[in-house]
Amino acid sequence: MNRDTCIVGLDLGTTSIKAVAYTPAGELLASRSAVVKTETGPDGRAVQNPDDVVELAVAVLDEVAGDIARMGLRIAALGMSAAMHSLVALDPRDEPLMPAMTWMDARPADVAQALWASEDGPRLYARTGTPIHAMAPVCKLAWLREQMPEVFAKARRFVSLKEYVWHHLFGEWVCDPAMASATGLFDVQRLDWDPDALEFAGVRADQLSRVVPADWSQPLASSSLASRLPLAEDAQAVVGGSDGVLATLAAGAKEREMLLATVGTSLAVRAASQRPVTNANLRTFCYALGEGEYVLGAPSNAGGVVIDWLVQTLLGRPGEIEPMLAAAGGVQVDHLLALPYVAGERAPLWDEGMSAAWVGLRLHHGPAHMVRAAVEGVLFHTRWLVEEMLDLAEGARGVMLAGRLFEQPWIAELAAALMPVPVWLQSDADGATYGAAMLAGKRVGVNLPPLAVTPGPQAQAAARADLEHRYAAWRTLIGKLRG
Repeated sequence: MNRDTCIVGLDLGTTSIKAVAYTPAGELLASRSAVVKTETGPDGRAVQNPDDVVELAVAVLDEVAGDIARMGLRIAALGMSAAMHSLVALDPRDEPLMPAMTWMDARPADVAQALWASEDGPRLYARTGTPIHAMAPVCKLAWLREQMPEVFAKARRFVSLKEYVWHHLFGEWVCDPAMASATGLFDVQRLDWDPDALEFAGVRADQLSRVVPADWSQPLASSSLASRLPLAEDAQAVVGGSDGVLATLAAGAKEREMLLATVGTSLAVRAASQRPVTNANLRTFCYALGEGEYVLGAPSNAGGVVIDWLVQTLLGRPGEIEPMLAAAGGVQVDHLLALPYVAGERAPLWDEGMSAAWVGLRLHHGPAHMVRAAVEGVLFHTRWLVEEMLDLAEGARGVMLAGRLFEQPWIAELAAALMPVPVWLQSDADGATYGAAMLAGKRVGVNLPPLAVTPGPQAQAAARADLEHRYAAWRTLIGKLRG
């Protein structure tokens, strides 16, 4: 690559879409993002307009392309990442028949619970590596067939939002192994669609996209955006993977022998593995980047969505998340504890009907106390998942923490004091976009280094003891409220 070229990572997230340009050395050049609107409802729906997602993806690429052009640079490669578990039904003209169901859509909960309770559920999970839960497209499809039979019957194909965007850019229906792994329809050992899962969902393999390697590419010059992008000669677009798998790649989790705990809209604790591994008790996921390259993990709904909902909706302070987090660092919460389950919960509870609670509220507590308790609840849940994942990960000797939440020094200090293993803090770069850029760079002969990490802050013994006490009380509280 020449000095006047760069690599772009595009991430189709649940709450935002981001395009980031990097130098061949991995340094950030430009970043653009746009907020995605999600429609929610009391029935558990959490949906997005597929065409809005395409429009926003094109817009952020346009904006970052403008930044790149003004720097006198050209794009050598583009890599794509996306949130998992979305589902769109398309008619024979490839037009959406419905809004896209996101991972948060809880309407298929009854279908998922019935499947898991059957003999088939654990067998499908063992082969596909996808936890049986409302988030999984295999359950969404079965629910759609039951509850919206007219839409289901009209559908020519079923795709994720990432596939929908890729098709808009390149006119082909393809899916990478990581995104396919997250459907519950894909055998992670054979790396092909699973016949029994297809039968349960009521779909045929020809209604799904063709699965291609993660480094599958198309010339960027052939994309529908080619005329608007400053392109280097033989610039390539790489299909990439899912956000979680690519964030694990970006962290260098395998090489560093560490877990990766990422707090974004959701939360997950992940580990790299050379073989597919599942655990029926914890219902960890196992997603494939390719043969011999797997990511194991425990997903949770109790991430940043809790803080966003609390500050913007319950406390009525939209746009004040950062000031509220800063204020929360200056208060103590006494015996106030928060169960951060406003969106139900996945691992290790696996209960779509789980709800949030603040227990111990007194007259002297204000908004900052509630926010601090919510942050502690997220960290307590992270600790719980780290404990569980240490038993599955082979040789993990620490945990890397990633996400904007840890940019608050007091939160990073709490996390370091709470975790049962040494803590490292990942750089503030976006792991999903960087991982997508790493794959894209490799396609054009550039090996971007893993993201930088620094040792976490040292915690005093008294702080550790207090947090251990509060964590034990929090775990006891969950047990009591669940009955």
